[in-house]
Amino acid sequence: MRRTLLAASAACILGASCASLGDPFLVAFSVDSSYQSEALTASGVDEYRERLIAQGDVAAAASVQRLFEAALRYDPGNAEAARYLALVEDFRASRFSSSMAKAEGLLAKPKRSPDDEYAMLLAVRRALDIYPRDDGAKKLHKSTADARAAFVAARLTEAEAVRVGVPADAPDAKKEKAYIQAFNLVARATDVEPRDVEGTRAYRQLRSDIARIVEKRLGGVEELSAEGRFDEAESVLAVVKELDSKIGRTFSSDIGKAEYSLNLAWARYHESRKEWSKAEARVRKALAVQKGADAAALQKRIKDAVEAEERGASFEAGLKNLDAYIAKGDLARAQRLVASLSRTAATSSQRGSLDQRRKKIRAALPPIYESGVKAYREERFKDAVAAFEVIVAVDPAYEDASGYLEKARDKQKLLDQY
Repeated sequence: MRRTLLAASAACILGASCASLGDPFLVAFSVDSSYQSEALTASGVDEYRERLIAQGDVAAAASVQRLFEAALRYDPGNAEAARYLALVEDFRASRFSSSMAKAEGLLAKPKRSPDDEYAMLLAVRRALDIYPRDDGAKKLHKSTADARAAFVAARLTEAEAVRVGVPADAPDAKKEKAYIQAFNLVARATDVEPRDVEGTRAYRQLRSDIARIVEKRLGGVEELSAEGRFDEAESVLAVVKELDSKIGRTFSSDIGKAEYSLNLAWARYHESRKEWSKAEARVRKALAVQKGADAAALQKRIKDAVEAEERGASFEAGLKNLDAYIAKGDLARAQRLVASLSRTAATSSQRGSLDQRRKKIRAALPPIYESGVKAYREERFKDAVAAFEVIVAVDPAYEDASGYLEKARDKQKLLDQY
């Protein structure tokens, strides 16, 4: 909730309409400069991680930098904003120098292949996107105007020849191959000259052509899922995702909806068969794609059903299951069962039995915590996440496990993107 408010307030501070948030909200922000600074910094950090680091979007660097500059105007002592401002400037400066050097090096070549020409023109475009007012970048962009126009014209001509060369009754596989080839050619043209009218028109035409194929494929996913042929549906979806990845993930939203629906239907199937672990795995996949209310409700039903089975027909049966979990080292599951049994413990003897198990669970935490810290320091972040997840499931306040867990997840996420 706090993160949402920070993001909303950042938008207000930067000039977006805040009418929907109400006057009290506005008043709160008009009197608290430190909170305004914090809001801008939080938004800036998110943008820095997502657009600059994850996506490598150099064109976004200036807008991200402005967030931190605004944060420092509200609170000059904001150390995090100052640190990230330096990181953004370093990002811009290093990418600019690299782009300029690459462009000038390729421009100096007496002969350039189409790939060389694309790399050179793209480097010019990136340099200009990073520092639009830099004299060197503007001069380089102007000096390559003729080369840029020739490159765009050639790629668009090639793309059109590929597109019209496919008969209307050709198989989808053949159309896919041709349209992807044409799309990539057009993408190269628009990369180096985003405002080209013909390039924009060609992009829209090809997007429409590919959209028809994607929609047909996604319709097949829905039909297979409805028939309970989930493995086949997942295979078709994988093909669609691969197709989409080749055209810049243009249809990621539609694919995400299909993936969510498939995993939700698959989870419900396993639920009906009381295959709780399989159902839980599928509902987690659904929620990873979209935080849907129906998937969240299903996850709760599964959790309740698992807890009921774990508690067993009697308190003693539940204790037996609990001892088995502790013996196997499944501490997260053991902790969950302790909490469940606590709600049914009716006598002091039963409560004493649970206290004994709690102590056993707690006694098993130190070596797991130490292994997590060791894994983190050795940059084995997946192992660190696994260890700290167990710790936090048992005791969220244990040492600084929660902080380690968050940092390990962030670092692993960055590694997974490269």
